[in-house]
Amino acid sequence: MSTEGDYELGRPRYQGSGAPGEQGAGGRGPVPGVLPGGVGFPGPGRGAGSAADTAVRKTAPAAVAAMAFAAVGWLLPVFGGVLAIRRARVALHQIEAAGGELDGVPLAVWARRLGWVYVVGWSVALAYIALRIYIDVTNVMVTVK
Repeated sequence: MSTEGDYELGRPRYQGSGAPGEQGAGGRGPVPGVLPGGVGFPGPGRGAGSAADTAVRKTAPAAVAAMAFAAVGWLLPVFGGVLAIRRARVALHQIEAAGGELDGVPLAVWARRLGWVYVVGWSVALAYIALRIYIDVTNVMVTVK
């Protein structure tokens, strides 16, 4: 079972093969950001030893940059979306290459999705504006003759 989109919002998790560490239907999966083998988040009643067993993964800087480009990408017609998509792709490659050391898959995935929304939205808007200008220019040329 692939773990590529395990943290995507709305994606169903299906019954696994029963292998240890694989999530089945209805069960709770691993906590994002916590390395496997850790006991969990330290809470009330736990000693200081529990906090030492928990390791939180560092978020990939490229994923944060991708989300930043996605947040302001709507300001730059089409170009902002392309920047967000490219940064998200780099972030996903960085996270995959880190071998579990970096986190940030949800940031990169949502940055990519927002980038595509911006690219499609701005393309449609600019095509509509260009069509309106073309129609207005041709109407002026016809009425002048």
